[in-house]
Amino acid sequence: MLLGAALGAPGCATSRVEPARSPAEASLDPQDGGGGDACERWPASQRKEIAAVQPHVKSAAKNNKLDPRLINAVIWVESKFNARARGPGGTQGLMQLMPSTARELASSLGERSRPLDPGFNVRAGSLYLARMIRKFDGNTDLGLAAYHGGPGHVLKWRKAGKRGVPEGSKKYVEKINAAKKMF
Repeated sequence: MLLGAALGAPGCATSRVEPARSPAEASLDPQDGGGGDACERWPASQRKEIAAVQPHVKSAAKNNKLDPRLINAVIWVESKFNARARGPGGTQGLMQLMPSTARELASSLGERSRPLDPGFNVRAGSLYLARMIRKFDGNTDLGLAAYHGGPGHVLKWRKAGKRGVPEGSKKYVEKINAAKKMF
């Protein structure tokens, strides 16, 4: 039995009439053209968190010319859509920004740094991701590696004559690419 059907999730096969959904919830349903089956992938509580972030994701994707599925995948891998997530190295929020990076990005955005605010975190994290992808000539995997380990990590790898994604970021990039398929 599908998890979504068992939960009576929106868009899943059930024997009862489903309540109306918000556009953000509908955007997670492949029947609505959203590209990911929320029914099978997430419990109801997580679908709500994911749906709440989608307006920020869509706006940031448009502003930074990024695929919204990529932004969602980064958020999923970094924080599982927990806006209050804190990493062991000091990272914060949905896209797990370092405080110093968040401050620099806030300046670029003309905002005050608020890494635990979902809107700010997605705007800033998406801007940083777009910068990293551009820095590596549009190569998304190298941009993701730079997002994960810093651009110096990738530059050092390339200067050593190595190809592909640096070893220290390979699993991270694989996780992001796998998560992207969920959206």
